[in-house]
Amino acid sequence: MRTAARLGVVLLAAALAPAGVVAQQPAAQPVEIAPAGTELYRALFDLRGIKPIKRQELQNLRRYDDLIVVVIGSAEFSDIADPVDFATRVLGSEGAALIAADTTLDLGWTEFRTTARIVGAQIDCTDAERVLAVREPGSAPDVPPRPLRSCPFVVPLTPDEIRAAPDPNEGIGKVFRGLTRVATNSPGYIVTDNLSGRFRSPLASLPRNTFQLVPGGMVRLPQNVFFAIGSDGGDLGGYQFLALADHSVFINQMLLEPGTDNLELAYRTIEYLQGSLGQRKRCLFVENGRVVENFDGLRKAFSNPGGMPIPNLGAMQDKLTDLGNAIVDDIQTRNVPNTILDRVLGRTRVWWSLVALAAAYGVIHLLRRWASARKPTDVPPPPTVPGAPTGPPGVFDRRQKELLRRDNVYEPVRDTVREFFVAIGIHGEQGPRHPKLVIANVVRKPDSLRKAIRDFWKLAYGPPQEVSLARWRELEPYFGRLREAHADGKWRFVMPGAPVAAPA
Repeated sequence: MRTAARLGVVLLAAALAPAGVVAQQPAAQPVEIAPAGTELYRALFDLRGIKPIKRQELQNLRRYDDLIVVVIGSAEFSDIADPVDFATRVLGSEGAALIAADTTLDLGWTEFRTTARIVGAQIDCTDAERVLAVREPGSAPDVPPRPLRSCPFVVPLTPDEIRAAPDPNEGIGKVFRGLTRVATNSPGYIVTDNLSGRFRSPLASLPRNTFQLVPGGMVRLPQNVFFAIGSDGGDLGGYQFLALADHSVFINQMLLEPGTDNLELAYRTIEYLQGSLGQRKRCLFVENGRVVENFDGLRKAFSNPGGMPIPNLGAMQDKLTDLGNAIVDDIQTRNVPNTILDRVLGRTRVWWSLVALAAAYGVIHLLRRWASARKPTDVPPPPTVPGAPTGPPGVFDRRQKELLRRDNVYEPVRDTVREFFVAIGIHGEQGPRHPKLVIANVVRKPDSLRKAIRDFWKLAYGPPQEVSLARWRELEPYFGRLREAHADGKWRFVMPGAPVAAPA
């Protein structure tokens, strides 16, 4: 393991360091890699030479055929008007698009008047062999992993199972071919009224013993629903399209999950979206409504003249260790080094895979050095939550450290949201229901806005709840948009005795 780790560090430095850099200084800077983030997935785009499109560049685009649109997670309160509609326009100009979400989302309609949508659902798979199993932190080696019934493995589809499925040896059919251990995380499912147009190729489904949780029990999933669907243009034009009913298959934690095919699926989706000739080199990446304008964060961090960074991976430490052991076992079993040396000159894909493996080794090696150097009392600083008081360390600082150790930042988040409501006129102790709400007619999705306000109100004034750091990272962009919408006059509370006029 030590030899492999050292080899990984050398390869990682060679692959990610800029030209002319020979040695690194010992100083190190932390690099934040959140379990629910997409830094690793975006790093794969960067390795393929794909550059991000900035938000301000959209209005100046003159061609779409060399463009990839990736819509990850919720598209509500987006930085751009309608990410799914923009993806549809790009497909019409022979571009490529990937849409992945586990919440209800309309995928639009095709030239054949075919519609499709992702349906958000609470999933329960009763087949313990077809779900992800994880080991509880600190559990004894003889304790078996615990099956996660909300994390079923994807089932690739072939023409033998459903006639409309594509040939697994050609085009889009190769994306899921043989990947029987792509782990989901509370996925939804896709429904369509007709398999045609860009929705004509069903690619994967959920296991048979998968149910949807409903009030009072659970029901079987409807017939003819899918996990993944798409098409390549063929005679209709040279576009590439994929839709998945779960964005979590691409988050950092799932890509690093040992024994899964998620990382391979990530490789394949990017390769497919680039086109058969690798012609697409630009990407609009929209994550939870936010346009992401940086793909090379990890590469820049590892090429920092200040020294190799220490990955701040938090809850993923055990997963990285398990992944490293699994990779070493696999390499020793299959004699990978000699196989790669035999084929590397003829297949750039193998070199690309080698770089990815080297990156994993480097992270594991650095993580272990970091873990061995830390003292038991060396607690990381508390999370930076907007609105939290600052000042000399004391009771508050110790409380923040304790909250972070438990991965629960509910108290500072609650105070932050309360401060916003106080700033807009809410005073005194409040109950579980917010004051009367008025939403302007210009809001395209008033129900979504109303739900967001209700959820943040419960967070501020409802019963205490657990809010992990990863959960707050997901909520923070929505909170920012909620405040912007109020500042723009799109919604307001009506206090008792005040006139109930719509916002301007």
